[in-house]
Amino acid sequence: MIELKGSRFTQILPENLSRQPETRAFAYAVGRQVDQLLALSDAARVYAALGDAPEQLLDHLAAELRTPGYDGGYPLDTKRALVQSSLVFYATMGTPAAVDRILQAVFSGGSIQEWFDYGGRPHHFRVSVQIQGQTLTGEGMEQLRQSIAAVKRLSSRMEDLTTFTQLTGQPLRVGCALCGTISQTRLPLLAAERQEEQP
Repeated sequence: MIELKGSRFTQILPENLSRQPETRAFAYAVGRQVDQLLALSDAARVYAALGDAPEQLLDHLAAELRTPGYDGGYPLDTKRALVQSSLVFYATMGTPAAVDRILQAVFSGGSIQEWFDYGGRPHHFRVSVQIQGQTLTGEGMEQLRQSIAAVKRLSSRMEDLTTFTQLTGQPLRVGCALCGTISQTRLPLLAAERQEEQP
């Protein structure tokens, strides 16, 4: 099979035609134009090439698509995942699947629990997020809350947001040593203790 990019139509002609200088020159000129068209078409395919898009283009696309939960401070992989899922967010807006997709894109993990699963009040839900290798500040919690609010059903309320963090298992070592003297400090008596001492 002949690939279109970098090919010449003389490759498919019979040998007696492909050897002629006029045919070879014409094939070269047409081949150069085809290569330029292919380069322009590669540059024009934005949505199909989101995996290779630069960060600045992702920011512009997020503004154009009004990507829910998008923030310019997110890492490049998170931005890419959110922009790639923009149309899916709009297709599933207002469902637990949309909230779950936000959790997958931003934190690469998490779960949503509906009110009937844990015996809560109607139209409420809980969110659990597994945080790996990052810290979640108060500002980050607010950002997560706004991201979830952008895709959840308007009549439902987030009742609880729980974050889980893996801690490293570093042992804690404590040491103490006695000095040559032991001091004792006597605290003043309380009012109840003074009344007991009086006869």
